[in-house]
Amino acid sequence: MRTHSFALATLCALTLCAAAQTPIDIQPIKDLRPNGTLATCNYRPIAAEAPYFGRLTNDEKTNAAGFGQDYTMHGKAGTYVSWFGIVRGISLAQNDREVTLLAQHHYFDGMTDCHIMLVAKTGDGDFEAKLKVDPAKIPALALVRVYGKVTREENGVPEVAVDYIRVWPWLTFTFTDLAGPDHSNPRWWQAAQVKPGDQIYMPYPNQNYYLKVLGDPAEFGVNFKAD
Repeated sequence: MRTHSFALATLCALTLCAAAQTPIDIQPIKDLRPNGTLATCNYRPIAAEAPYFGRLTNDEKTNAAGFGQDYTMHGKAGTYVSWFGIVRGISLAQNDREVTLLAQHHYFDGMTDCHIMLVAKTGDGDFEAKLKVDPAKIPALALVRVYGKVTREENGVPEVAVDYIRVWPWLTFTFTDLAGPDHSNPRWWQAAQVKPGDQIYMPYPNQNYYLKVLGDPAEFGVNFKAD
């Protein structure tokens, strides 16, 4: 009887622990090969993502700048948002295993290449994302899309309490040159081999592409130094 009670308590504890984790989906890496044609598609959330996407207002389903559109991450405390960002830093709280991502925001107009995720190279600055997840599941310099409410903004860096996160590792996303002015942290350009204004779109990127555009992942993620 005691064994049964102990097993039941353990199961409940594990269930509660699992429930506390932030839902996460990781895009699988596919062998992409040119077929002679390129097409553009509307972004379609996957099944697990759809309920969170449905909570967004029309103003927050895209966050683009340029070509008649205007968007800012700033001054949005209390707003439910969904932002794309490149993961620059990953830190882990010692007390409750809460993970904080430092992400470089990238504009997104709702359109993507049909065969690979596409976001603008430019963005509106840095943001922080708070979630509970195994940090090993989020590679340094991966692209993420976070859904959640902006809880505060400090020193120009908004903070999002994440309800759901989708992750695109290298070889599953690329950048478009077509976007508005860049407000990114200049530090990220210093880590890259390309410069603002350079053409960087590549429909079938390889590892060397990301090294040139984003930098060396060994210097970011859990290895990132703030100073």
